[in-house]
Amino acid sequence: MNVTPAGATPPRLRDEWLAYWKDDAPRFLHIVKVGLAVVLSMGLCMRLELRSPATAMLSCVIVMMHQQSGIVIARGFYRGLGMVGGSLAGLVLIALFAQQPLPFFVALAAWIGLCSFGSAYFRNFQSYGLVLTGFATAITAMPAISNPYGVFDNVVYTISEVVIGVVCASVVSSIVLPRNVAPALYAASRVSFTHLLGALRTTLERAPATPRTPPPTAPQAGALLGLIGERANVELLRTGALFEDPSMRLLHSVFLDLDRSFLDTVTWLYALQRLKAHAIVDAHPRAQAAIATLTDATLALMPAQAGAPGVADDAVAALLPQLDAFEAALPAQLDAQLQALADLPPAQRRVVASTGAALLFMTADLRLLCRRYIEARNADRLPWTVSVLQAIGRIAGIARQHAVANRTAALVAGARAALAVLLVGAVWVASGWVGGATAIVAVAITSTLFALVPDPPTAAWQIFMGCLAGWLTGFGFSFFALPHLGTFTLLAAATAIVVMVGAYLNTFPKTAVLGLGFNIYFCFIVGISNPAVYNPSAYLDTGFALLCGIATAAVAFSVFAPRAGEWIARRYLVDLRALIASDARDGELDDDLLYAFEQKVRDCIMQIASAPADPRVDREHMIAWAFAVLEAGRAMILMRVDTQQLGDALPAAWADRLQAWLDALAELFDAPAPERARRALTATDQALAALPPGIDLGARTQGDAPADHEALIRCRMQALLHFTELALRDGALALWARPERSA
Repeated sequence: MNVTPAGATPPRLRDEWLAYWKDDAPRFLHIVKVGLAVVLSMGLCMRLELRSPATAMLSCVIVMMHQQSGIVIARGFYRGLGMVGGSLAGLVLIALFAQQPLPFFVALAAWIGLCSFGSAYFRNFQSYGLVLTGFATAITAMPAISNPYGVFDNVVYTISEVVIGVVCASVVSSIVLPRNVAPALYAASRVSFTHLLGALRTTLERAPATPRTPPPTAPQAGALLGLIGERANVELLRTGALFEDPSMRLLHSVFLDLDRSFLDTVTWLYALQRLKAHAIVDAHPRAQAAIATLTDATLALMPAQAGAPGVADDAVAALLPQLDAFEAALPAQLDAQLQALADLPPAQRRVVASTGAALLFMTADLRLLCRRYIEARNADRLPWTVSVLQAIGRIAGIARQHAVANRTAALVAGARAALAVLLVGAVWVASGWVGGATAIVAVAITSTLFALVPDPPTAAWQIFMGCLAGWLTGFGFSFFALPHLGTFTLLAAATAIVVMVGAYLNTFPKTAVLGLGFNIYFCFIVGISNPAVYNPSAYLDTGFALLCGIATAAVAFSVFAPRAGEWIARRYLVDLRALIASDARDGELDDDLLYAFEQKVRDCIMQIASAPADPRVDREHMIAWAFAVLEAGRAMILMRVDTQQLGDALPAAWADRLQAWLDALAELFDAPAPERARRALTATDQALAALPPGIDLGARTQGDAPADHEALIRCRMQALLHFTELALRDGALALWARPERSA
């Protein structure tokens, strides 16, 4: 019989407490750091006799909405840039339209709409900087609308207070028991890499269909969608890690190759799934056996399925030489399989050859992925390999790499923000409402901040509830508690306790926006200042104005082209398919074209997947279109690159056939229709016929010597054309079986 001594904690209760503390300790540490940073920024502003310590406190709670120090510093950096840009824009607007309310509001709405467009058009922290630029203009200009000569002082005070808040948040986050981004980055990278290997194993292990289990006729996009989402999260973490670890900047090219090779491997995996599905249905048994032989040889290389935390680094390092040997031997193996199938029709041999090509080039991308994966985990052993000129030259490609595909969503976000600001401004001018300036600030913040969250109306109403809670809490704090706080120590303690409550809510995904809104508007409405002001009527009017501004933005999100609407879904597809002509066919060939194209499609896929559910919108159909664009566009770009590499080695008629094929695909994706699909299929067959026949990878291989580079390129061209042919014939997708409705 177990007897617990008096005063001792029962083992089960102790274990539960330890499990709870292990899970919630980071949260409690985070809220203490938020409270400390807010108090520190408030105290510094008071010591320096700045006008509004609340602005610095507000900056603290916004940039510390994340727990990792690198992300806090990154958000602080772009918040500082955004506030400077927005303040300068506000200075210009006041200088131009000081006593002209109508042109001032039109110009302000246009500027905020432009910034909202930019925040929706770019990704990650660049987007956040544009968000800040938009509503910083309103914060700077609106208080000075009745006193234009005070705008310069307002700019100086605002920027100073924001800088203090950002610096305090960054210092506290980085020094007080910091939680770095790098461990989370490496953990997320390991998980995504492990899941990719698992998807490879699943695809290669896929058993032939039985009479009771009909074969799949299309790739399974769900797993691939998860892989793409995980890789996007890794990229976000890497952006934050750049600000806390200088070695991450040395690894820029390594992580760039990681992203490229990861997306390329996923795309080859998608093509391989399509090939296997068609082979199960249409291929001769001997061709199926040859494909099984090739896939089994590839499967033998894959590490065993790893549990948490993922595949070990040693296993990845051991996989590298195996992939090298397999890639060198695969051409001869494929040639042997094709020689054994010489009596089968060319179409049957083409399926086997295309499967071998998919395995070969997928192996090459996987090999690069493994090599860069290992290098990224050995950053301290890498030399400086980037010159200053190369580092400067990268700046030119940043804008294109960080732009997303869906211009319509960005335009809608900009138009929505501009209209909301104009509406509130018109009400202010017509009514002479004293709190109108505050309402414009609120609608500007909400319209830009939540332009591209997965569900903007829900997020806006959550921040409305957070503002309401902050308003009510702030009323009790300002008029019942604050008059009794006679020292700075008491003021700091009381303020920190309230802010820590909101910060704790912010650590849970379901209440993150609510907690953020509570802290933002508690700091904003209470408005701790030098000197303190006791004015209940102004306080109530400010809170009411904030709620009206947020509600206006929420209604605009719900009514004006909502993300869950059918019209915006059709525009998603139009913009997505337009990438085939703008990038894949007409884009300038350089080292970044393929990567930029894949990034745009990936971002669009994530936007589609994260959009709110709508029974009128077939999300699976949209994702199928996205993967079709990814596959076709990538094939077009690679065909152009391969043609440029081979040059005169290709037949004289090839240039015309290639251009006809590119134009046919661009026309099909521009306006899908059955007749255009038939023309694209005809152009694909003609392009296949124009390539020299009988291109076998092993034909030029002698012993263990590597296959001829030209033969590899020509084989990839044949495989890409064959993949396109299968996509055009794929009855499971049926994307162009009927004309699309006009958008």
